[in-house]
Amino acid sequence: MTRFRFASTLARYATGYAVVRTGSGKWDEDGVYQPAQPERVQYRGVIQPIGIKLMQLEGGRYTMDDRILYTIATHQEGDRIECAGHYYTIDSAEPREYSDAQKYTMKRVSTHDSV
Repeated sequence: MTRFRFASTLARYATGYAVVRTGSGKWDEDGVYQPAQPERVQYRGVIQPIGIKLMQLEGGRYTMDDRILYTIATHQEGDRIECAGHYYTIDSAEPREYSDAQKYTMKRVSTHDSV
């Protein structure tokens, strides 16, 4: 199957973002639990606002704060993304075997939630 190559177009408009992964904590030698520090892995991609048509089609599932991410990196649903001081969660991933770019729909996370 022929794959469309969008990586060069994405690279032209890409911005940096980070995937925030929290590991499991551990117990130290004194028996005190030490919580894990969040690990940030840097990636590049294009982050766009969700269009009005998609918001209407989904019947209120998405808001103006949610975004779409185009990237060549692979992410899982539930991954937490940090971009420009805002946090998002990967809500849905559309499989794209025909392209080198991936499309993810991201829901904005409240600023009151802990990372």
